[in-house]
Amino acid sequence: MVVQSQTRVNGEYPAAVGANAGHLKLRGQHVEPSTEAFPDLDTKGYAVVKGVISRERAAQYVDRMYQWLESFGTGFKADDRSTWHIDQLPSFHRGGLFHRYGVGHEQFAWDIRSEPGLIDTFAKIWNTEELLVSFDSVNISLPFPKEELEGERGGAWPHVDQSPNRRFKHCVQGIMNLEVNGPDDGGLMVLSGSLPLYAKFFEEHEAQAPEGGWTWRDSHQFTEEQLTWFYDRGCKWVKVEAEPGDVILWDSRCIHYGAPARGDRPRVATYVCYKPAKDIEPEMLETRKKALEECIGTSHDPLLFRLTGSKAMGPLDENERMEPLVKPVLSDRAKQLAGVLAY
Repeated sequence: MVVQSQTRVNGEYPAAVGANAGHLKLRGQHVEPSTEAFPDLDTKGYAVVKGVISRERAAQYVDRMYQWLESFGTGFKADDRSTWHIDQLPSFHRGGLFHRYGVGHEQFAWDIRSEPGLIDTFAKIWNTEELLVSFDSVNISLPFPKEELEGERGGAWPHVDQSPNRRFKHCVQGIMNLEVNGPDDGGLMVLSGSLPLYAKFFEEHEAQAPEGGWTWRDSHQFTEEQLTWFYDRGCKWVKVEAEPGDVILWDSRCIHYGAPARGDRPRVATYVCYKPAKDIEPEMLETRKKALEECIGTSHDPLLFRLTGSKAMGPLDENERMEPLVKPVLSDRAKQLAGVLAY
């Protein structure tokens, strides 16, 4: 496996060989995403793009994702709610984040990434159709009994998906929403008002940085004390709602987390993120190609990413599925998005 020679840090592999070169480049000249087509990204920090795919297409993807869950033989049946329990599902994170088992390379995941409307949404953000896409995870958050969501499973985990050292507009992330997603159905929680305070927070809290300074890893999880700083400045939590086929976009500097489903409906979605192909470092492009070949996942940024999933993090047990049920068949457009076919 490509990851065998790497050293894990805090349970995950680092951002691959080109990460340092990548962040140094971005510290100087960098191309910012355009928010002209989606002005809510500037005013709210997030935007809901309506009807990117049809409701019928969304329903087909939901069925395929349920079939994937059923394939593990752990007891879950999509049409039998008596089987909707944590102990009848394969391992997942938080309320329903699946990033193991090669799920980011299942055929349904690639079919979603290849949807023309979804590609066009990010083409408007970057003013180019020549994009690379993340090999990201899926979310199937079922409305489990309350007692099964105690502790970390159901708790908030406010964070940003951008390094504290990148204080400029750097990345727009996305969720391809596939089910009705209302106030109690789980999904994206955004700390409204946190976006314009992002740089100021890290400037004023330099003393709280770990030894060596803030991390270049594109992540920072906030303590309750740190969140109070934002609350004192008027920031409030907002649940982002969407319909099947809508895409939710958000600026990576916006504090957020994924809430579990607490009503009667499940949340079904995939994470999607695209960036211009011309901006990737050669070493990272080679790592992408190997990750695709071996069905290894990545974090959200298609250019500066960490390797994720069962192969990168190591199996939880000796019988863990390490790859998709069937390796995906990619169209030429998908191969371009993957980085294995040049534009």
